[in-house]
Amino acid sequence: QLWDSIRALRPWFPWSLVEQFRRSANVYYVLVSILMVIGEQYPQLWVTPYASWSTAGVLAFVMALTSLKEGYEDINRWRSDYRENTAPVVAMVPGRKTLRWKDLRPGDIILVRDREPLPADAALLTSSLPNGIAYVDTANIDGETNLKLKEAPLEVARALGDRQEARVQGTVSVEPPSRSIHSFQGAVRVQGAAGGAEQPLSETALLLRGSVLRNVAWALCVVVYTGRETKVALNSRHAPTKTSLVERTINRSLGVILIPYLAFTTASAIVATVWGAQLPLPYLYEDQASRPIPEVVSSWVTFFILYCYLIPISLYVTIELVNLLQASFIAADTLMYDETSDSPAVARASNLCQELGQVQYVFSDKTGTLTANEMVLRYVGLPGSD
Repeated sequence: QLWDSIRALRPWFPWSLVEQFRRSANVYYVLVSILMVIGEQYPQLWVTPYASWSTAGVLAFVMALTSLKEGYEDINRWRSDYRENTAPVVAMVPGRKTLRWKDLRPGDIILVRDREPLPADAALLTSSLPNGIAYVDTANIDGETNLKLKEAPLEVARALGDRQEARVQGTVSVEPPSRSIHSFQGAVRVQGAAGGAEQPLSETALLLRGSVLRNVAWALCVVVYTGRETKVALNSRHAPTKTSLVERTINRSLGVILIPYLAFTTASAIVATVWGAQLPLPYLYEDQASRPIPEVVSSWVTFFILYCYLIPISLYVTIELVNLLQASFIAADTLMYDETSDSPAVARASNLCQELGQVQYVFSDKTGTLTANEMVLRYVGLPGSD
């Protein structure tokens, strides 16, 4: 069985919190919250103009909202993985028995029907077509919509014939799992086929997990790789955390805001320190000489906290709410609904919704990627007919 969801690989909530610190503002507000708490607990160090909960509480709300949103999206991915791993497949073990995809083991013989996806990497043994040929659609793997021809070993296909319930004995040997999709080596020996001699297996007989059987009533295949040993799984990588252009722009903007922010803080601290030295204020501090840190440092931290809202934390609250609303609008958009497959649009990562409105060019190496690539009979001309 295969899992693409984060939940199956690592604890969701702690990892979600770690990922959120990729935002510069979250790191900044954690630092401000820590300074506020220290100022409240040790007022002799510096003055805290705001209550710590006013910043820490909003930060916790923003991070919790983001974590819940990511958790909801990950649960949807987990459900999709679960439906795929528990999908039924007909196995001849012996006779006819329905198994789940995740219960398949190498050596199982499976019966795949037209327009059904392959549950594992399997070698073609025979099919309903002459000489055991079959056609597969690999659009889910490489994006190509043209059908690919697959051929079973000729002697094996003749020995099995076009019977779904053919009873034979034999052995299959294949190379160790590898990432190469376009190469495969193995051998199959079936009693009654070529006098029991081994027949070679190549990539022309290999049906990859995720490919769809097409234009064939049924096909008998023997499972060779399952789960993480399938070629598609070996070539898959963990998807990196994606950030939208809006979010990257905000992170860069924070660096620009930080320059005048630190300048205002430093200037205010210097002015306050000089003015405080010329005009002592005993009614504010009982004993300024008892402060354990220099007055300029204390004033600098105070003004650093005072000006903290130059970087608005409410901006991220707004962005998260807008992301959720945009994802819901995409899912409910009737213009993005496909009636043929009964499939609505799905926003798998709501933080990338803004990217749709910024697409200006689409580059493609073939037209089949952007078109339905359907062949429809429009006209037939026969001799002697109008």
